[in-house]
Amino acid sequence: MNSMIFKPRIVVGTPVSPKALFPSLAGSSFCVSFAHPRDLDRAIESVGDEEILVLDNGAFTIWRAKDKAAKTGKPVKLPKRLQFENLGDYRAAFWTWANAAQESSPQAVAVIPDVIMGSETENLLEVSWALREGFAWFPERVMAIWHLDESLDQLATLCRLMNFVGLGSCAEFDVQKKTPAYLARIAEASEVIDQVEREHGRRPWIHLMRGLGLFPGLTRFESADSTNIAVNHTRHKATHGDERVAFMRRRIQGQVDAGLDLAEIETVTSSITNFDDAPTRRPKL
Repeated sequence: MNSMIFKPRIVVGTPVSPKALFPSLAGSSFCVSFAHPRDLDRAIESVGDEEILVLDNGAFTIWRAKDKAAKTGKPVKLPKRLQFENLGDYRAAFWTWANAAQESSPQAVAVIPDVIMGSETENLLEVSWALREGFAWFPERVMAIWHLDESLDQLATLCRLMNFVGLGSCAEFDVQKKTPAYLARIAEASEVIDQVEREHGRRPWIHLMRGLGLFPGLTRFESADSTNIAVNHTRHKATHGDERVAFMRRRIQGQVDAGLDLAEIETVTSSITNFDDAPTRRPKL
């Protein structure tokens, strides 16, 4: 059995305000959304060499605004840069943005546009657009999203194909509102991921979308993001001043480290593990 070093990454969601606080997060992992890209340059400058910069596709933000408009009968409230006539226009705009960011940052991993409330076939087609049609300039550094209400077969397919797979919660398995159901589904997903590793001798980097709050109790995942630091840091202004975001990040990292029991992490004979690799050293498929 191989010994494996497991390093979970705490991914700080952006934007972080005021911008003067950003330098205290230097060396961290970050998530910057296509829908809210203000901190992209700062994240590129600040991301650690062994960390990850997740370029979120902003699909949920766009879908939520359109869904709310449809239900209320009011106009869609989105900035002009996010108003697209069709999916093809959105796809092209996202990849133009993501490819440029990945050219500047070898740690950057682009989240393939996912079709919110779409079918498994529609989401696999987006993977195809990225990888086979050349939209992604760095195919070894792209992440496909598996929604928890999709089939486990879909998850297995993505784990066999991709270097990075993100697990996205949904209404039925919402990470905050339906936590027991979310955890039960994550357990099922873990079995599938482990089985792929047994069969193929490798596993993708697994990222939990919006899953940082539960990350301390989930040991076999590489990273998780949250906007908790960006949203709640003012609560610690009186006690930690301009170091409050760094304080929150250290505290969360401590909680994750405390919850990590290496003895419970299964090893696989002759496994090529991604556990301690930086994104720049993803094995090419």
